[in-house]
Amino acid sequence: MLAVWIGLLLFACVCGCALILTAKVQRNIRASKHISMSAYGSYAQGQQDKHDLNLFGLAQQLRRRFGAAASFGLSFQSLGAIGALFLFAGPALEKGGPSVVSIGLPILGLFGMLVSASLAELSSAVPTAGGVYHWASALGTRRWGWYAGWTQLAGHLALMALMNGACAFIIDQLLSVWLNYSSSWLTTGMVLCLVTASQVAVNHFGTGRMGALLESGILLHAAVLVAVIGGVFIVFGRSVYSPELLYTFQNFSLEGHVSPWAFIAGVLLLQKLFVGMDGAAQAAEETGDPRIRVPWSIFLSSVYTLIGGFVLLMCLTLVFPAVVGTALFSSGNSLFAAAALDGWQGNSLIVLVIAAAIWGSGNSELLICSRALFGLARDRALPYSGSFSQVSRERQTPLAAIWMAALLSIVLFGAGRLADGGGEAVPSVLGFAILNLQIAYVIPIWIKLRLYNRHRLLEDAPWHLGSYSPFVNRTAMAWLLLSGGLSIFALGWRGAAGTGLLLLLALAMDRKYRKQHLEKLQSRLKRPRGEIIRIERKFHLH
Repeated sequence: MLAVWIGLLLFACVCGCALILTAKVQRNIRASKHISMSAYGSYAQGQQDKHDLNLFGLAQQLRRRFGAAASFGLSFQSLGAIGALFLFAGPALEKGGPSVVSIGLPILGLFGMLVSASLAELSSAVPTAGGVYHWASALGTRRWGWYAGWTQLAGHLALMALMNGACAFIIDQLLSVWLNYSSSWLTTGMVLCLVTASQVAVNHFGTGRMGALLESGILLHAAVLVAVIGGVFIVFGRSVYSPELLYTFQNFSLEGHVSPWAFIAGVLLLQKLFVGMDGAAQAAEETGDPRIRVPWSIFLSSVYTLIGGFVLLMCLTLVFPAVVGTALFSSGNSLFAAAALDGWQGNSLIVLVIAAAIWGSGNSELLICSRALFGLARDRALPYSGSFSQVSRERQTPLAAIWMAALLSIVLFGAGRLADGGGEAVPSVLGFAILNLQIAYVIPIWIKLRLYNRHRLLEDAPWHLGSYSPFVNRTAMAWLLLSGGLSIFALGWRGAAGTGLLLLLALAMDRKYRKQHLEKLQSRLKRPRGEIIRIERKFHLH
């Protein structure tokens, strides 16, 4: 039992680090010059937020309709704990054995939390839609912002493709049983198009209710976690495995010790749980008091994903032999859904709820991708920027960007399947997503380290780590570089090849659009207040 207590102490230490960082930030916020106007009403807060946005030469075109819960829901659902566990829990265990969960996940969560804390500082300094693109542009140079923006957009499009692909697979499996047809990649592809179309419809026509939808997504994820854990314990009661086996580095079949590389590869498969936390930053121009709420959303989404994912995976791992082999999901690759079905005696309702939670993650990614497209197009960093930067006066949302993001995610999923030779498309798309987002995160963190936090924007940010910042930033950057390099070998070369092609495309586009991009950035920073007011009056926001 000594190994069990040591392992639980590791998890407790990671949670303790989260509490220490939280306390440090709270003290710094109270000591900062930032004064939230929320207590004086939404109008007063809206005027303060609009003023902060105008300082970056940007007009308030998007409606501020997200509160703290909706902002948190955007990052939390972007991390997609349910979808990540559905796709990667089984393969991670098969590669690295049970210790991937008990030892690997807390370590992975610690570094993911440090990365999220570093990104949260940046989001407090630059509260604009565009995320890492604007962070790198404001603190560094136009070129660094260009590559950060392109890789961030590509990474989130890949995450959307993964989530929607998982949702389509579940629905297609259920329909094949109910309607008695043979499921294939053709039918799954058709369902994928329908799933994506439904998300486009929600983002197109239901913009006024997006905040409530994001908030309900938090509750849905929590309900799924509780339902799966409860269902497993209702059926199996005590665990099949001894908890001690989780901390002895046994292989998947418990017939010997797992090799170090297999363990590392299994841990890296779970990295999706801590990639995408920057999603809330894309809605900074639609969130009230974004200098405080957005960074908390980025940081806390990683913390709660770690806690929920660790508890759930520990429960599933202890009963793993008993939950594989259901009618719909007959392999370890679908451990999460298999546990749900077995736990509730084959009741497919819980699987539909899982599909709904994953659909919510894909829907959040569509909002994130459309705002990333909008942020780049607004500064003429994309082809057809004039169309994608347009905001509907009626709905106050970038409709063309929404449709294009949906189309690109479907194309990306199809490209991933072709890259895998007609296979599952999951390894290539996952590798592509992780590498692109890690590149996007490294760029602004590296710029921040070069500045030693001696930049007016960083000094004025109310959400910051103070004396902890250098250590957190250096550790986060080292982890991103190390895990990114290892991911190339663990997840296959196709994702890395796709990332290389994207960088070549970004280089070619940079050569073509460099002049207009630079001119737009310079004109934006010098934009007179009168012009900003005229734009805001067009959207009835002044």
